[in-house]
Amino acid sequence: MKKIDIRIWRRTIQTGVAVFFIMLPILNAEGFSFIWGNFLNIHVGSLTFSDPLAVLQVIVKNQYLPVGLLISAGMVLVIAFCLGTVFCSWICPFGLLSELVNSLACRVWPWKSSLCKIFKNGFAVKAVVFCAGFLFVCGFCSSPVLNLMSLPFQYSNIFQYFFIQKYLSAVIWFIGTILLVEFLFRTRLWCRWICPQSVLLIVAKQFNPFRLKVVFEKEKCVGSKAPCPCQKACSLDLDPRRLNSRIEAECTNCGDCVDTCRKTGGALALGFGQRKKGR
Repeated sequence: MKKIDIRIWRRTIQTGVAVFFIMLPILNAEGFSFIWGNFLNIHVGSLTFSDPLAVLQVIVKNQYLPVGLLISAGMVLVIAFCLGTVFCSWICPFGLLSELVNSLACRVWPWKSSLCKIFKNGFAVKAVVFCAGFLFVCGFCSSPVLNLMSLPFQYSNIFQYFFIQKYLSAVIWFIGTILLVEFLFRTRLWCRWICPQSVLLIVAKQFNPFRLKVVFEKEKCVGSKAPCPCQKACSLDLDPRRLNSRIEAECTNCGDCVDTCRKTGGALALGFGQRKKGR
């Protein structure tokens, strides 16, 4: 039996989540209460999963440790600790939109933005954005305004406003503008260099060298050209053969490179454990 590509499983989950958060306000209005909320706080039965950045802002601004919020954010960080930043590639609805726009742009534009060459370390840029934004919040804001930069939250919020309050949020234009810029520059600008919500997830996964990750076996690699097919398959333009600890921070375990490599030497796989030394 032919093995189903990781991409098919991932797209199914991504699409299911995106559609579910469109329908959730309607279901909640009809009395369904087992799951409710948005991507800042999503309640599933007796469990609550909270955006760690939102919780961190609450702790710093209010100067107290809410145990319930710590647990709800901690569960999200534990998932990242064990599985890496799978939220970005398997769950986040904006990630789905960004990937689809990037795929379309790659078919339309023959050239690629030079941003990838200028800012090779996307996490370093993202960390600077994170720190600058957090210092701004601490110094000048009375509420956790970095929540407004959470595009998965804004995605779910659009439909909550629309179906419950009959109001179309203007944030739809903000998301649309970001996707347009990504299309024109043929690069996933927000996810690679800006998104502050992913920073704490990345930090959490870096504490676990045995987490789920892309594993590379040099002996099986038959690629010699640059960029190789597995790098071309990566929407973040990472070379999975050379994911050192600095660059690996950006990998979201989407598995696209693994699917591509499976058709050639099979040198890449998603697995748990320390990464073998690359080329």
